[in-house]
Amino acid sequence: MTRVDEFNSFYSSTFADAVQVTYAVCGDRQVAFEATVDAYRRAWRDWTKIRDHHPLGWVRNEAWKLTALSRGTHPLRRKHEEDSDTQLLEALAQLSVDDRRLIVLMTLGNTDLEEASREVGVPAEDGIESVTTALASLEASLRQGIDTIERRMHGLAAATDSLEVPPAAVVRTAAKRGRQRNTVLLVAAAVFVILGGGLVATDGDALASGSALPQRQKIGAERPDVLLDSEKIDKGNLLSTAQVSTLDPESTWKIDGTDENVKNTTPYATCPTKRYADTNPLKVFVRTFAGTGVKEERVAQAIEVSRSESIATSTYARLVQWYSDCEHPRVQLVAAYTVKRPFGDFQILRLRSHRSPERTFTVGFSHSGTVTSTLVHEADGPSGPPINVFARTLNDSVTKVCKDSGGKCTERIQVQRTDPPPTSDAPSYLGIVDLPPIRNIDKVWAGAAVPAKTNPAATQCDNATFTGKDVRRAGARIYVLYQAATLPKQFGVAETVGQFSSPAAAKAFVKKVNARIKACSDKNLSAKIDQHESFRTSRYTGDVWRVGLEVTKGRRAYYRTSLIRRGAYVAQVTFTPAGKYDISQKTFEAMAVRAATRLKYAQ
Repeated sequence: MTRVDEFNSFYSSTFADAVQVTYAVCGDRQVAFEATVDAYRRAWRDWTKIRDHHPLGWVRNEAWKLTALSRGTHPLRRKHEEDSDTQLLEALAQLSVDDRRLIVLMTLGNTDLEEASREVGVPAEDGIESVTTALASLEASLRQGIDTIERRMHGLAAATDSLEVPPAAVVRTAAKRGRQRNTVLLVAAAVFVILGGGLVATDGDALASGSALPQRQKIGAERPDVLLDSEKIDKGNLLSTAQVSTLDPESTWKIDGTDENVKNTTPYATCPTKRYADTNPLKVFVRTFAGTGVKEERVAQAIEVSRSESIATSTYARLVQWYSDCEHPRVQLVAAYTVKRPFGDFQILRLRSHRSPERTFTVGFSHSGTVTSTLVHEADGPSGPPINVFARTLNDSVTKVCKDSGGKCTERIQVQRTDPPPTSDAPSYLGIVDLPPIRNIDKVWAGAAVPAKTNPAATQCDNATFTGKDVRRAGARIYVLYQAATLPKQFGVAETVGQFSSPAAAKAFVKKVNARIKACSDKNLSAKIDQHESFRTSRYTGDVWRVGLEVTKGRRAYYRTSLIRRGAYVAQVTFTPAGKYDISQKTFEAMAVRAATRLKYAQ
């Protein structure tokens, strides 16, 4: 391969990645584009020097330096495009430049911490500290968990997809013409880097003198009781086989292993993307148990000791979020419970994997002081342990920890069925974890927002529109199994949610649309309603219908639709099957009930 071919291949395969990283760092698409193109021009001029020394990192670093010199990236001049995540860009802009670059490189740049730290020019140890602080800042600013923020980071790439990439030949030619013109700019960049290096050295001196200790150390200094209490917590605080055996007395239980390694990153259960929810815990303990008997069972308990009560509270919330946002093929959230206690409630979620063999997960989350405890029970089959028994074991898992860490403890608990916790993305709509499995398709559902002006959930029988003087606002989402190549295009789920001016206005809308559906078979001779159920509680009401439309003689196409009201909010959910790819009316009704519970988060 010639030198030209080598550069052309590098340029075409890396430009998209480089420009999206530069954009996320500077926040202005045009500035990022121009700086990235200029960086590749410089790369061609120095190709023989950099070709064997991670050229992509060289380009990204050069592009960043050029954006730093651009007037366009000043906060008062930065241009945020309407088609991008401006809220995330503004949150990133609040971070220091090094912290911002580290976060961007480790997400959009697909680099590990060591490589990202080397590219930014900081020691890996400092990089860990910086990333931890930066992520905590983003979580606080955006009020979302790390996993959601990571998905939003990757979503920034869409803002640069429409950019037209200049041909490699044009970049090489411009590099030759621009050598002399760019000399001044290169000198300025060098001055900037030198000044930046001086500032870094000054900060390093301050750290060495102890005048600017990292936040992690400050917490320990301000709250010595947290460190002292954590010394009392050890693996002896974990559950014993005798305590776990209450979950299924007919099985024989044994301890599989106990782990205290804070650097272990492998998740111990199905839904979490990481092993620990606390990004920088003082201590961790994970114990796994195996049960053998009529069915295969497994229990995992994790204790995370945080550096402050506020961090522990965030850790607890993040753990619950991992499961409420669970996105695994054929995994569905089937029930949620609250364990009422005098000193802080616990939560329990029950999920089911519809793969073969079918498997049920019961997950409990408890929190006391600086300690967060998670208890996971997995068993083959459609049922788990009695929920009251599981709640008692969950309370046992935190009782000794609670006493040793100086928390408030209790043996009095009461278990109540509750609405599931909110998802992090569109909490008032159905979540991915709410959607049912479809025959033998082993793929994950995906949801996306669409305009509600043309109601995607409307059917030929109801023609419902969420517009008019009584509708304050409305939104809609569609859900598809986009990776399932065998599914016809018409298959999917649509949901529209509208807020009305009052509960009375919402009730009138539902009554009118339901009347249209009931009368559909009289007005449209090809339509036939063959299934109809209603559900009512003190909080919400709903109707579920299956309607068949004759498309050819002797052949009908069916769809299922539901109209749900909760206060002043109305949701319409429509499922469009395709031949054998269908669900039962009972399953659809359960999905409609879940949509009703989700409306809680619209209020």
